[in-house]
Amino acid sequence: MADMETKNLSREKLEDGSVLLLLKERFQDDMTEDNLVELMRVLRDSVVILPMQVLMSAADAERMRLYEENMKFVAENEVQVVPAVSELEGEKYMFIFSQAEQIPVEYSESVTLMRAPYEKVYQYFMEDESLSGILLDPFTENLELPAELIHAIARMDSHLVDEA
Repeated sequence: MADMETKNLSREKLEDGSVLLLLKERFQDDMTEDNLVELMRVLRDSVVILPMQVLMSAADAERMRLYEENMKFVAENEVQVVPAVSELEGEKYMFIFSQAEQIPVEYSESVTLMRAPYEKVYQYFMEDESLSGILLDPFTENLELPAELIHAIARMDSHLVDEA
């Protein structure tokens, strides 16, 4: 892994999140600029797991709570699905995960998990001006991505190659 060439990766090689996880761990062990750039390149081309929450009116939430299993529920008011945001030490963060194994069961049961490319994560980040950053794998060896880094990743060119 130490000599991995991140300029010639395919979507297939990034699919399970293991490359992203390994590069995150390598950067955390050795915080060099080269390791950071490799991590950024792979994150930019990765599909990550994004926890989402459903926002609905109190009346619809109560009606849904009263519905029995196998009944069809139709909301009467607007329902939104938005990235789950958490506050840590007075700052708000969006969470993303490299792999499902990085998500505690208790947390995964409280949100809806969506696979999303980094471009979509960035779009959500830009829509919420109250966010301080993104936490990658927040329940294990988390990595904080501040706004400046998030914007820099979005400006990077893709390094994916098609596999023959």
